[in-house]
Amino acid sequence: MEIEEFIKKEKKAKKLYYIYAENTYLRNKFKKEFMQKFIPHSIRDFNLAKVNPGDEYLKRLYSAVQTPPMGAEKRYIISDFDDSDSLNQKQKEKLLEIFKGLSTSSTLVFLTANKLDKRRKFYQALKEIAEYQEFEPPRYRDLDKWIMERFQKYNKKIDRQSLKILENMFSNKLEILNSEIEKIITRYPDKDKISYYDLKEIISREKFIQDEEIFKFLDLIGDKKTDQALLTLKEMLNKGVYPLYLLTMLKNQIELLMQVKFYSQYTHNNKKIAAKLNKHPYPVKKAMKRSRNFSQKELEQILAEILRANRHFLTGYYPNQNTALEMIIIKSVSY
Repeated sequence: MEIEEFIKKEKKAKKLYYIYAENTYLRNKFKKEFMQKFIPHSIRDFNLAKVNPGDEYLKRLYSAVQTPPMGAEKRYIISDFDDSDSLNQKQKEKLLEIFKGLSTSSTLVFLTANKLDKRRKFYQALKEIAEYQEFEPPRYRDLDKWIMERFQKYNKKIDRQSLKILENMFSNKLEILNSEIEKIITRYPDKDKISYYDLKEIISREKFIQDEEIFKFLDLIGDKKTDQALLTLKEMLNKGVYPLYLLTMLKNQIELLMQVKFYSQYTHNNKKIAAKLNKHPYPVKKAMKRSRNFSQKELEQILAEILRANRHFLTGYYPNQNTALEMIIIKSVSY
């Protein structure tokens, strides 16, 4: 269920909302939509508390939910946990006690980036007392639609090439993607359709060049064009792209080739494979073509080489990472 759809169906604020959304953009969106519908600006100064993790968190949360509303029917408390925040088992038990002790004059919105294990007692107890909802970022097959809708909101369209570039650059990191889209909209207020050349003007040129060259580099590796891949690699390294970042990108590419090659034994439909892998069909289609250049054993050997190199990079084993990366590429594509 989408956040807008969920908020729309809520006629009256309940006592407790437990909201899971790994993505910060979605948690912020829920807060914004919820506040707009249920918390008038006129009562926010005295009847809206934001209690986030930190020292004596549970004590502060307990105090906030026990404070009665002032001059209003309800008091609202919002608490937001990101992926670096967590509670131990004893603290979770205390949290449940706070949840159970909520009065009818309080509404607590608890947002978290940490997904619950639904086999645990905490979830079983929670679902009896809370409105529990999970909101996931759009997966690759839905990301096209999400991006287009963001532009349509401002009465704009985006061409296919530009859409794919945004996906390749930012994946479904919605905070960054939304920020870049807003930059584009602000830069071209009178333009009805956004093109590839418009993107080059507004998106950080360093980021644009880096990502475009990295994808070209990965294509060359996938096609086993060693000489051209090394030339592209040297150009990127001369521009200051970090070797470890390139190694990580290459690892992701090889893993995708391995996955696609495995599933292509059962189907040659790239959309079905993409659905299995939770990926966008476009990179899967390209990976299917590239994977024909390698056997599964070759891909496993390349990945092992990359993981070994990654350990050496992190431990400082290679004094010259640029040269080391070139040697890894030569060795990898020679399998």
